Amino acid sequence: MPERVLITGATGFVGSHVAQAFVEAGYEVRIGARASSDPRWISDLYAEHVPLDVSGDPENTSRAVRNVDTVVHAAGITRAKRAGDYYAVNAGGARRLAVAAFRAGVRRFVLVSSLAARGPDGRGHPASDYGWSKLEAERHLRSLDGRMETVVLRPAAVYGPRDTDLLPLFRLARAGWLPVPSGAAPLQPVYAEDVARAVLAAAREPAGFGPFPVAENRRYGWPDVVAGLRKVFRRPVRAVRLPAAAFVLAGRAAERSARPFSAVPLFDERRARDLALNAWTCDVSRTEKALGWGARVTLLEGLERTATWYRQAGWLSMKTR
Repeated sequence: MPERVLITGATGFVGSHVAQAFVEAGYEVRIGARASSDPRWISDLYAEHVPLDVSGDPENTSRAVRNVDTVVHAAGITRAKRAGDYYAVNAGGARRLAVAAFRAGVRRFVLVSSLAARGPDGRGHPASDYGWSKLEAERHLRSLDGRMETVVLRPAAVYGPRDTDLLPLFRLARAGWLPVPSGAAPLQPVYAEDVARAVLAAAREPAGFGPFPVAENRRYGWPDVVAGLRKVFRRPVRAVRLPAAAFVLAGRAAERSARPFSAVPLFDERRARDLALNAWTCDVSRTEKALGWGARVTLLEGLERTATWYRQAGWLSMKTR
């Protein structure tokens, strides 16, 4: 009988790739999602769907983890109106789900965290409320280590089909130009399908707690991104170098303009600093050894695949979707 896995966050960008990987690997997949979630990325997957809001009804949480072997917690928020929302959803949600899983006798709990929980290169601690909330989630999970198998993965910047965060960069590149920070901070992204493969490995291998960084084992610079997009679109793409301060001010302005409408901005100061000031690199050798995993998709191939998907989905129009 195949193992049963509960996956949260499966209606999102990364989580939908994770759910697809588990279905294709032959797992009996149970997807827990809020009633308001959009299931378009997973509507054709053979999976059981159950109501689950880890910030809400504890009864639903208890039912969702019942009779499952593994829980993969990929749900969370990367944008918020208030700092407290990060802690309530990312940290509090992980704690409630992990406790429910432990009480239900779940064998293994895999948390999809973020490199933000470690912080940017050289910092030694998170640089944002988002990062601190992810670190707090990891600490909640560690408190159960030894009583339930627990594994933490820390993906770096994830990109690929269905991603909306980097879509504006592709649209601008298609139009022939791309604003890039003038600094030389290295980049070490990871393609979404490679993240899904890492999660699948974490559910299978006796890896230990970690945390395990997940990224391509190669560092790039913004010139590599620009050159890659030139090849993808087969046209000149002009890199417009902007000072880091301009990125930060743009992110701050986007946040302020969204406040009167109680909206969550697509671009904010945290993302601006991550793009223009902070470097996010990691050593994945321990991950490769513990999980028997390695990223397969290079940046150039990943950009090509992502652009192809955007074209097919009709997302490359400069108009709002």
